[in-house]
This record gives sequence, C-alpha cells and structure tokens, in this order.
Amino acid sequence: MQRSTTPTVAVALQDGFYSCGTGAGRSNRAFLQTLIPKLLPAVRLVVLPIRLVQAGSEYNSGWHYQMHDLIHRAGGQVLPIDNGTAGHRRFGGLKAFRHACASAANAIHRHLLPSAGPLLLITFDCPFYGLADALTANARSSLVAVARSTAALHDPGDTPRIEWERKGMHQLVAAGGRIAAISTHMRTHLSTEYRIPETAILDLPNGLTAEDWQHIPAPDTRLLPPAARSGFILSMGRAVPYKGFDDLLDALTLLRTRGTHLPHTVLAAVTDDPALSPYQQHLAQQINVRKLNATFLPRFNPALRSVLTHPALAAVVVPSRVEPFGRIPLEAFVAGAAPVVATTAGGLAELVTERTGYTATPGDPASLATAIARALAADTTQRARLRAAGRHLAITRYNYDTTVRRFLHQMAPWATSPVAAAAEQPILRAATPPGR
Repeated sequence: MQRSTTPTVAVALQDGFYSCGTGAGRSNRAFLQTLIPKLLPAVRLVVLPIRLVQAGSEYNSGWHYQMHDLIHRAGGQVLPIDNGTAGHRRFGGLKAFRHACASAANAIHRHLLPSAGPLLLITFDCPFYGLADALTANARSSLVAVARSTAALHDPGDTPRIEWERKGMHQLVAAGGRIAAISTHMRTHLSTEYRIPETAILDLPNGLTAEDWQHIPAPDTRLLPPAARSGFILSMGRAVPYKGFDDLLDALTLLRTRGTHLPHTVLAAVTDDPALSPYQQHLAQQINVRKLNATFLPRFNPALRSVLTHPALAAVVVPSRVEPFGRIPLEAFVAGAAPVVATTAGGLAELVTERTGYTATPGDPASLATAIARALAADTTQRARLRAAGRHLAITRYNYDTTVRRFLHQMAPWATSPVAAAAEQPILRAATPPGR
C-alpha cells in the first residue's frame, strides 16, 4: 500500500524560539512570523529549535510562550533538537554543532521524511552547516542553509570549525541544496572565503515585518538611569569584542579630551548569564577607570529596544568591527531614532550611509569619535532628513514580507498561493513611533 504524503516546510533554528539572546534570534522569529501566513492550509509546518531548559540562564519564559503560541495557532509541530549541552546553551561550539546536526537529522529521518512530499528544509545558521553530511541524499537536495554568520567572520582563528563549515556547505551544494545570504556582504563572503558557487547562493536579505512597523513599543523608562533622561547615546548588542564596544569607549574618551559636550551614554553590552563575563567585567572596569559619563547594562532584556523611541535619545551608535547584516540600524529607522552612527563593517555599509546616518571606519576610535561628534551636532532639520531617509530605506529595500514571498515562490511554489500577496498588509501603513 502506498504511504500518503504531506507537503512539509521544516525550519531548524538555534535562537529565537525558547529565548532571544541575539539579533539572529529576533530575525528568526521575524522569519517564522512572515512565513506562516503564506503557507497553504495543506502544508505541514515543523519547527526544530535547539532545546533550552527552563532552569537555564538563556531561557526566557515570556518569549517561549509567544513562540509556542505562534506555532500552535498555525497548527505546526515543534521537535526540539538536542545539542549536547543538556539544554543550557544554544551555541556551545563545534562539538555542540555536530551533536545538533545528528539530532536534527534523526528527527528529520524519523518524523518528516516518511510522510513528507514535497519537502523544504530551512536551517538558521552556524550549528546546522554540517547537517547535509548527516542527511540522506534526497533530503539534502531539499535543504536551504541560511547563513547569518560564519566562523571565518567571527572567529577566524578557529580553523577546525571553519573547515567543518566549508565541508558541510560544499556537501550541501553538491547534492543540489542551496545557501541563502542575508546581505550582499554575506553573499560576497560566502563566495570568496568559502568558495561557494554564485549559482548556489540565494538572496534572502534580512528585513522587517509588518508587525515591526505596526507595533512600535512605547519606551520602557525603567531601563534608563536618571542621568539619561535628559539626553543619552545608546549602544547595544551582544557582549563580544567584535561588536566594537572598546572602540566606542576609546571614542568617548577622545571626545571628552577634545572638549565635546557628551550626553550620558547607555552601553548595553549584554549576555543571558546572571554573572558578568570577563569581557563585560573589562568594559565595566574601563568605564569606571576612565570616569566616563556612562551606564553599563549587562543583562539582556527584550524591552531594551523600546528605548529607541525615547524622545531624549541623542544618537544610536553601532561600533561593530564585524557585522554580517546589522539589525539595530533597521530597528532604529522604524522607531524614528536619528541620527544613527555606524561603522562600515560588513552589512552595516548597506544600511547606514551619509544619507541615512553617519559612518566610521571599523576598528578606528578616532573615526568613530568624529562621526559621533557630527551626529550630536545635527540640527532638527538634519535629524528629520536622516529619519525620513532611514524609514524610506527600510520600507523599500528591507520588506521581509516581499523577501520571504519571493523565497517561497522560488524554492517551494507548492507551499504558497500565488495570490497570497494580495492579502498582505502593505508595510507602508506604518505607525508613527511614540514620542516622535
């Protein structure tokens, strides 16, 4: 007797289901929020997240509830993936990546392949680069690996991991699978550093959802110290050296030496852990030793981005040395925050230009100091111009609804209705950010 099959779309992700400790986590959630309404009712949705336990420091109950509810309401299925860390770490290094690939392959072979037809597998991102090696040949050809980052970008000294990633990507491509790049910078990086053929790379640029535009939160003032409420600079991101926070502290020190009037700086270099990491301890010590007019926030809080809408925000600074995409400038554009100061590292150069903000050379504190000084000197007319240009860029080039629809049409036309676009809410119906 012939076994019945069901059209299936499966999404494996390291972050963004049980919590959101990275920009990639927010983008992964945005992808699922955008994907789900586009799937035909007959298509089965399966989500394979790297499991986090409630007792772990990286777990966020509120975030998990929202994501579970999103998948449940869509009639989807969740198959947690074990990465060998007992559910306490979403990342964990190469050993954890190998474990996650084996666990994901086992779930795919047992729960998807026997009844899936046709099938689209989508993975986000580093922990699953080696998945093709653990899959059967027919499953490999259904796989799209979305590359949000690589070891060559973020940990160039980790040769074993780079080679593992390269081998996995080439196995995938050789079997007819594809690799998706989230920015022009990532496309170039994959082609040059990992030698992926241009024909095997899809464009799946990061972007914003209609919800990002229509549900702009009012600022949570509890997150701001009293010294910031009359004016502040905001810089935020994961507490890792390649985010360039040392360069920011050097730039602030230079500006003070030059006699530039500086508002209070809120530096949110965050992790999920309750204890400060060695790098966070270093940053806190430098702020203290230099007696900088700054507050250090070490703990991740999903509400932190709400302060992008605070009327006292003087500038947003993204000092990264390496950045595959750079979601923070887009979120600033949506919130109406201006000016945005960013280095030209990687994907940031596609977002922040002299039309939308002020730019600096990566790893160059003097260049960053000059850009910050220019931003702080901008008058009301200049800020309004930058705000309008940023919002226009986000609306016209980074509409995730359009991006994901095109992706599905190319990779799984059987999964979505050709008239689905007519039912989408135009992203141009954007709410006015609170306080702007």
